[in-house]
Amino acid sequence: MFGRKELYFLSNVLTILYEEGFIFMDLKDVFRNRRSVRAFKDAEVPEDIIEELIENAGLAPETDTCNYYFGIIRDKETKKQLGEATHWANWISEAPVVIACCGSIAWDIGEQDDDDYGVIGNKLRYGEEIVEFLRNNNNRKASKALLMSSPVYIPAHHIILTAVANGLKGCLVDFMDMDKVDEILGLPEEVTCQVLVPIGYPNEEPKAREPFDMKKKVFKDRW
Repeated sequence: MFGRKELYFLSNVLTILYEEGFIFMDLKDVFRNRRSVRAFKDAEVPEDIIEELIENAGLAPETDTCNYYFGIIRDKETKKQLGEATHWANWISEAPVVIACCGSIAWDIGEQDDDDYGVIGNKLRYGEEIVEFLRNNNNRKASKALLMSSPVYIPAHHIILTAVANGLKGCLVDFMDMDKVDEILGLPEEVTCQVLVPIGYPNEEPKAREPFDMKKKVFKDRW
């Protein structure tokens, strides 16, 4: 059996092989190797891999009211400012690249008629009281961003999984001052950043994940 040091060494060897393009992960291996990492080696991420991250993020499903935009952040000062705008995630400034996952908030539920598909669907999902609050709340940006927050996690996970397939790792960072982040990135009024994804070659050994308990966490037909 391998110990932790041997497994860490093997992980580094595999990372080098992935970087050089000698071996590739299948989808199941990608899922199994995905671990959140918050410390990175001082090594640039190749441009072709960054392009692949963005291309695969762009394959995430969009709707007519939710479009995605992605920022590739390498500038040290910009990364530092972004880190300072987060909740305990200043470490993102040390990542070789940070992908800003942004979404359109041009669609405003407060401007829609009562029979609008989005109004009806969100009332069905969240209840009339919550939807009416969001429709009438004076902070229109926050209200729109809340309704559009979930879809952006889909391309963000595409980025993470593509990174893992290339011997990289990362982490999703979403506890942040969104207004400040938007200002730092110079985003237009109808676009907001929902998730920051720092990516790089891992410089830490993530804790092993407990096996998923199928018996305790899966139900059939009814709980």
